[in-house]
Amino acid sequence: MIRVAISVEGQTEMEFCKKVLTPFFRDFNIEMTPIVVSTSRDKCGTKHKGGCINIGRIKSEVSRLLNSFDYVTTFYDFYGFNDRPTNDIDELEEMIFELFNDNRLIPYIQQYEFETLLFSKPEYYEDYFNDSYVADKMKQIIEEFQEDIEKINDSPQTAPSKRIEKLFDEVGEPYDKVLHGEGIARDIGIKHIINRANRFREWVEKIKALEKKNTH
Repeated sequence: MIRVAISVEGQTEMEFCKKVLTPFFRDFNIEMTPIVVSTSRDKCGTKHKGGCINIGRIKSEVSRLLNSFDYVTTFYDFYGFNDRPTNDIDELEEMIFELFNDNRLIPYIQQYEFETLLFSKPEYYEDYFNDSYVADKMKQIIEEFQEDIEKINDSPQTAPSKRIEKLFDEVGEPYDKVLHGEGIARDIGIKHIINRANRFREWVEKIKALEKKNTH
């Protein structure tokens, strides 16, 4: 079994990795272990786990994980970065890789945040709410961004999570990021998510390829 650590920024990503990604990758002889980034007392405030991701914190965290696992990958929201050195998501991944220049590291930044993936199956929400309102609104949003769910973003006020919070509020159910996030993603299923999120799918394929790489 290939041991892969996945460094995540918070509890939502932790639950998603633990309950959706880890079981999926086991079929490819890969055991994925999610680990929440520890955040020290810096400009983020008191010591806590999750959020306030920055290059320095990643360097410390990934260095430790590379010493303990066969491979290391990351799952950070683009919005989760504090003091981003670039606004180009591909450049940001490259900068993380260059901190180590180690082929055992596979950086991944979610564009723009985890909730992007919850747009991958709008019809799911018809059954969830027993009503088509949220599903119809979600389809309109996806159409607005030319069917590319990973481009759903205009500003911090209209980010994927803000849109979902608003839709849930409109039908009288407060959106709980940890509870709803992992649960909805698990119900939708990894195959639907992969089919609708191209960048996410490319990352999953890189992880899956480790199985063949380690059989030669």
